[in-house]
Amino acid sequence: MPTPNPDTGKPIDYCQQRIEALIDMHSKRGDVVLIPTPCFSELLTAVPDMGKAIVEINQSIAFSLASFDARCAIDLADEVRKAIKKGDKKSGVRAGWQEIKFDRQIAVIAKVGGAEVFYTDDRNQSQFATQLGMTVKHTWDLDLPPEYAQMELIDDTKGPKKPV
Repeated sequence: MPTPNPDTGKPIDYCQQRIEALIDMHSKRGDVVLIPTPCFSELLTAVPDMGKAIVEINQSIAFSLASFDARCAIDLADEVRKAIKKGDKKSGVRAGWQEIKFDRQIAVIAKVGGAEVFYTDDRNQSQFATQLGMTVKHTWDLDLPPEYAQMELIDDTKGPKKPV
């Protein structure tokens, strides 16, 4: 279940379609979507068929799994040292230390993997990715696919109307 838009408190309309359109856009451009392995684990807990998801991601040229390796460990240590030197090892994040370390790891994995845009709805990950110089996009920031953006208003008694 996606995080509600914090500005409205409401669920994101057409969330799955927005994500599918994002993946299609990156695939058409030949981009590779980097998935940090901790995020992959969380993804696998949420899908109905874990085996199918593993096969699809492993066979896709549009996705690449990225692990926490020695380079990530060095970069993460550097980021934590900077935060401690500034007097706030949590970088202003109000969460437990274990959660902060986990979220920093995810952001560092993305940065070391060459990500320029970091997609997340997690507030802590957003902050850490921004600190690392990545542009952050949330589900509610994603473009609505044209076929849904052009739909007429929904009449609750008749269901959705056809795209215009």
